[in-house]
Amino acid sequence: MDINKKDDGAKSGNVAQTGGSGSGSGNMVAPGTGGAVQIPRDAFEANTKAYFDNLHAKDKATK
Repeated sequence: MDINKKDDGAKSGNVAQTGGSGSGSGNMVAPGTGGAVQIPRDAFEANTKAYFDNLHAKDKATK
């Protein structure tokens, strides 16, 4: 195996891909959860600011 070639099959990222329906439908891995939580993509895309505000508020409360 050539170590200089990229392995495109092992892309990283927190977003789960849903089968062929495209953006705006299905579930996705919730950002900041390490893959432990799935949330509806529509709800996340409708108000991403509120999701991250809530996530950061929870982080601050536990520190």
